[in-house]
Parts: sequence; structure tokens; C-alpha cells
Amino acid sequence: MDNIHEIIEELKRRDYSSFDTFYHLTKNQVFYAIVTIIKDKSLAEDLMQDTYTKFLEKIDDYKSNSNPYAYLSTIGRNLAINLYNKRKREVVSDELMESFAAPEVEEPNDEIFKILDLLEPLEKEIVTLHVINDLKFREIAEIVDKPLGTVLWIYNKAIKKLKERAEDYI
Repeated sequence: MDNIHEIIEELKRRDYSSFDTFYHLTKNQVFYAIVTIIKDKSLAEDLMQDTYTKFLEKIDDYKSNSNPYAYLSTIGRNLAINLYNKRKREVVSDELMESFAAPEVEEPNDEIFKILDLLEPLEKEIVTLHVINDLKFREIAEIVDKPLGTVLWIYNKAIKKLKERAEDYI
């Protein structure tokens, strides 16, 4: 059963037999939504657990016509932002971002993260949500709480910046 909406309906009925399938369908998007904010593999793994736990706790609030990827990414992103704000005074090394491997996720290409480090945090988040998580700009606008036009402008500015600067990394 690959229809994610059918799986969610089962989860709403407290039938967790397809949860593994649900997890495997959504884990990449959740991981990248979190790791782009906190840049720490082990914390991202912890927050992934928290994300799915919170999703299951609030599953009755999920609207059937919503995008489950955007919904989960929003939960993960909010948890990551909360943790980031709590740990704001700690210095997180950029080396962590370059040396991590995702949990049961396809091995990330370190070159991608080096190139993404050329961007400002919001630019990086928008590019990641669109390119890696394959979300629509309308969904990204809701996640980052910015107008659609602003999201499009930031994305286009980021892509232009990447084109200009990425030649050194390729």
C-alpha cells in the first residue's frame, strides 16, 4: 500500500500496521527539513522521532486534503527551531554538516551541502524545501510564514547566487 493518504486514514483509526511504510515514504523530507536548521545529525535523528510522535498525537487534527510532506516538515521544522532557539548560545561547527550521514536515508552528497553553505539560512531552507523535499512554493510560503512572492524572490535570488558561486565547488 503506497497511497500515503490511505495510510494516514489507517493511522487515524489507530491501525499502525502501515506506519513503517509511512515512515519510509516521508523520512527524507522530515530529515532535511530538520537538519537544514540545526545542522546536527544526532539531534536531527532525535527530532525525527519527536516529529513522528507529535504527528501521531495530533493525527486527528490532520486534514485529509493536506499535503502530508508539508505537514510533517512543518512539525519537524518547528521542533528544530524551538531546539535551535534553546541552544542559540552554543556554537555549532559547520564541519558537522559536512561530515554527517542521514539515518537510513540515501547518503547525502557532501558537495551539495558545501554549495548550500553559500546561502543565507532562509535561502538554504527555501532551496532545500523546494529542491530536496519537492514542495511547492505555496507550501513553502506556509512553512516559512512568508508571502508567496517573497519566497519566489528569495528562491530566485538564491539560485542566481548558486550559479555565480558554485563553479568553484564543482
